[in-house]
Amino acid sequence: MTTLLFPNLTAKSISSESMLVLWYQPWVETTHSAAKLQRIWLAAANEALRHELDFISAVTPIYSKLTCCMLGFKGPQTLSSMAICYHNTAEDMTEATFNRMRKVSELSEDIRERIWSEL
Repeated sequence: MTTLLFPNLTAKSISSESMLVLWYQPWVETTHSAAKLQRIWLAAANEALRHELDFISAVTPIYSKLTCCMLGFKGPQTLSSMAICYHNTAEDMTEATFNRMRKVSELSEDIRERIWSEL
């Protein structure tokens, strides 16, 4: 039976500076990437909130117009004038909603592009 001989495996002394470099470099790289991804996510959340505020500011005059129609602030209401007012209000609301959906769809594409460019 033969005996397998192992080489001498003695530990070399490592200075505290080289140990710090071995630990610090990978930690900085992973933390830096995580911080960039967090910044991208926060920027996207900020844009989404800004789009929602734009939608609310676009919808506010529409509701005011609808209230004027319902309460008859512009004079006595007839069925045809109320129908025209509701129709115009619905058109404005539809346009605001489509603009909102367009901005949200662009936002999802934009965040994907940012994340992939970071990775």
